[in-house]
Amino acid sequence: MKGLEKLILFVALCSSLTGNAQLEFPEDKVHWKFTVEQDGEDATVVGTITMEEHWHVYAAHLPEGSYLIPSTIKLESSNKFKLVGKITEPKPIFEHDELTGDDLYYHSNTVKLKQKIKVLSDKDFTIKGTFTFQTCDDTHCLPPHDAEFTVKVKGVEEEGDDEEESALEFVEENGDEAKDKEGNIYVKVDNEWYKVPEGNSVAFYKKYLTLGGQHEE
Repeated sequence: MKGLEKLILFVALCSSLTGNAQLEFPEDKVHWKFTVEQDGEDATVVGTITMEEHWHVYAAHLPEGSYLIPSTIKLESSNKFKLVGKITEPKPIFEHDELTGDDLYYHSNTVKLKQKIKVLSDKDFTIKGTFTFQTCDDTHCLPPHDAEFTVKVKGVEEEGDDEEESALEFVEENGDEAKDKEGNIYVKVDNEWYKVPEGNSVAFYKKYLTLGGQHEE
């Protein structure tokens, strides 16, 4: 009797292990990496999506009325950047499902999904995002999955301000007053330097600008 009980326990244990081995998760079939391609204020968040053999994800743009779950990239809103257009993708694979009568648009192997942005910040910052997808093979689909990610973006300084500051070389500087090597006097108002016209005192011209007067070279 004890031998029979051991046999039953062994069979039950094997069945349990086999059942666990059949568990499938979306993150085991699809792998992702997000980076940023940047040229000044123009940047692109790039998702490199790689699928295991025989598995695919659906396209980002599907026909109206499609029951499929599209692949999406959603970036957390911020005043440091703004979206430019919609997500872009390579031409998806097309297949007509004879069984359901539906048109399927999907990607397999490796694909890059891109979202353009315009950088509004002059300081470096991080973007948080979510990549949502559903993966299927020829026989079944796994539940939709949300994958969170972060990418770092370089801030962009205003070129005009940098050029103006670099063009001014002072030999004397005292608070809001300065003198260049040619002897011209400058006054600082609202963090900007202005050349004081001949015949004007520094105090007078500073007050003039503070009250809204227009500076003329």
